[in-house]
Amino acid sequence: MLSLSIMDGLSWRQPVLAQDVTLSDSVVTMVFTDLVSSTAVKKYLNGSDITARNRLYFDNILKPHRQRVETSLAIYGGRVVKTEGDAYFLVFASAAQAAQWAVALQISHMTDPIDTPLGPLQVKIGMHTGSPLPDGDDFIGEEVDYAARVSSQARGGQILLSEVTTVLVRNVGLVGSRLVRRGTRNLKGIGKVPLFELLYLSKKQQQLQKTRKPQRLGVQLLASLAGASVAIGVGLSGMLQPLEMKTFDHLMQARPQNEAPDPRLLLITITESDVQAQSPEKRKGSSLSNSKLDQLLKTLVQYQPRVIGIDLYRDFPIEPQHQDLANRLGQDNRLISVCKIGESEEKPGIPPPPDISSDSVGERVGFSDVATDSDGIVRRQLLGLAPPEQSVCQTSNSLSLAIALRYLEPEGITAQLTETDDLQIGSAVFRTLQKNSGGYNPIDAGGYQTLLNYRATGSMDAIAPQYTLKEVLEEKKLTPELVRDRIILIGTVDETFQDFHVTPYHLAGQSKTAGVVLQAHMISQIISAAQDERPLLWWWSQWAEYLWIGSWSLVGCIVTWRCRSILVMSIAVGGTLCILYGGCYFIFTQGGWVPFVPSALAIVVTSGLVRVYYSHPVLAYSIA
Repeated sequence: MLSLSIMDGLSWRQPVLAQDVTLSDSVVTMVFTDLVSSTAVKKYLNGSDITARNRLYFDNILKPHRQRVETSLAIYGGRVVKTEGDAYFLVFASAAQAAQWAVALQISHMTDPIDTPLGPLQVKIGMHTGSPLPDGDDFIGEEVDYAARVSSQARGGQILLSEVTTVLVRNVGLVGSRLVRRGTRNLKGIGKVPLFELLYLSKKQQQLQKTRKPQRLGVQLLASLAGASVAIGVGLSGMLQPLEMKTFDHLMQARPQNEAPDPRLLLITITESDVQAQSPEKRKGSSLSNSKLDQLLKTLVQYQPRVIGIDLYRDFPIEPQHQDLANRLGQDNRLISVCKIGESEEKPGIPPPPDISSDSVGERVGFSDVATDSDGIVRRQLLGLAPPEQSVCQTSNSLSLAIALRYLEPEGITAQLTETDDLQIGSAVFRTLQKNSGGYNPIDAGGYQTLLNYRATGSMDAIAPQYTLKEVLEEKKLTPELVRDRIILIGTVDETFQDFHVTPYHLAGQSKTAGVVLQAHMISQIISAAQDERPLLWWWSQWAEYLWIGSWSLVGCIVTWRCRSILVMSIAVGGTLCILYGGCYFIFTQGGWVPFVPSALAIVVTSGLVRVYYSHPVLAYSIA
C-alpha cells in the first residue's frame, strides 16, 4: 500500500502548516468522502449469502480504503468526525491541508487501485470551509449540510470545492494543482452556488487522461454502432415487421380523430333487409337486381351527380325489358363499374358488366382488388397493376383511382408520371411503395401501391353520409343538394356477400369495414390530396432510416453511459423509449411513418452493451 505522503509525479511541497492561512479557531474545512457504486460492488462479490458478501467487502475493499483515509491524517491537520457506512466526515484546520490530503488519497487509489468486481474502487470528495456549530466532537448546522451537498455532486475520482474553499486554496498557490470552475449547481437547501474542481494529475497523467477521452468516445460509438447494426439486421430479416405493423395501427388510432366526413361523397348502401326484399331469381346472385339498379340510377341521375361508382359485380346479362339500364351502363360516362383481377385460367376473376364495350373498359371500369398485409389488415392502397393475360378483368386502374380521376377531370386535374415514375395527380405525388419501404421488410410490392391514409373521422363508417336502398327508393330521402356534383358510391353492407375487410381501426373495437366504405376512404385520399393538399403518408429512404436508428442507438448509449445502477439505467432507458415514441407519434401526425421498433431495439441493445461494459473489471476501469 502507498503512504499518503507519497505523491509520484507531482511537485507538491510538504504539507502546508495550519498557520500558513490565518483562520479563526471556529473556521474549519469540512470534507465528505464516499465510495462510488458500493451497493453494486457488494452485489457482485462471490459470497454465498449477504453476510458472506458483506464480510468480503469489509475485508478486501472497505478496510484497505479506511486505512488510506486515516493514514497520515493527523499530519495534514485533520481528524475523523464520524463515519456512516462507506462515507467519512472529516474536518481540517486548513483548507490547503484538506486539499493536499484529498489529492494524496485520490492518487493512492489511482496508482495502487483496490480491485472490485466493477473495476478499481473510486472515491468522490467534496469540501467546504465555514464555521459549523460544535456538538461535542461533532458538528452540525447549515455549513455541514453545504459540505455534504458539494460532495454529492462529485463523481468518482473528483475533488469538488465550494467557492470559499477555492479562494483559500488558490491563495496558498499549491504547486501542481489547478482549479477549474464546474458551473453553478442547485444544492438542496442551499440554493444555486458555483462549484470548482481541484485537478491534481501530473502532466504525464493529464496527458493519459486526455487520451482516454477519445477512447471513451470510441467505445460509445462502437456500442452505438453495434446496437444499430443488430437492430437493422434483425429488421431486414423481417422479424420486426409484425411489431412495426402493430405500432402503425396504434399510431393510426392514437392520432387526433377530428376530420370531418368528406363532403364530396355520398354512399348508397344495400343492407341485408334490402337484399331480402328482392326476389333471388331477379338478383341472379347479386345483391341488387336489374330492376332495382335501374330504378336507383334513374333516381340519382335526375339530381345530376358528377360520378356514380357501382361497387357491385354484375357479370350477368340484362333482361330485354331493362334496355334503358343496358344503354346507361354502356354509354353513360358518369358510371364506373367494377371487376376483379384473375390469377390464372383456374381463377380468371370476375369480368365487368357485359354491356360495357371492351374499348371502354380502361376508362369506365376499375378493379376491386385490395392489398392486404400478412396479418389480414389493409394498410396499403393498390392504385394500379398490369393484369395477367388469363384475367377476365383487363383494366389497369383500381376502382378508387378510376372514380377519383373522373371526378377531378372537370376541375382540370389530371394524372401523370413524375421523373421517378411516381403517380402525380394535380400537385399531389403518390410515392410508390417498395418491398422495404417504411416498416415493411419485405412485402409483395407488385403493381402501383401507396400507403392508405384513412380519413380520421373517429369511425370508418363516418367517411361520408349514407343512405340505404330503402331510404332512397321507398322513403325518398334524397334531395338534389345531397346528390348534385357529388360522387355517389353504391355497394353492399350485407355480410352474406363477404365483402368486408380488417383495417387498423378494427383493432380499436370497430367492426370490420364493408368494401364500399373502404373504397370511399381510398377515393377520399386521392381527391383530398389533389384538391385540399391533405397529407399523404410518407416514409424515408432506407439510408435515412438507418441514420435515424443509429442516432437513437447513440442517444441510448449517452443517457445510460454513467448509470452504474441497473435501476437507474432501466429508468433512463424507459425515459428514452418514451421520448422515441413521442417523436414517432408527432411525426406520424404530420404524415410521416418512421421506424419505432428497430429504434427501440437499438436503444435496448446498446444499453445492454453498456451494462456489460461496466460489469467487466478491465473495461470498467477504462472509463474510470
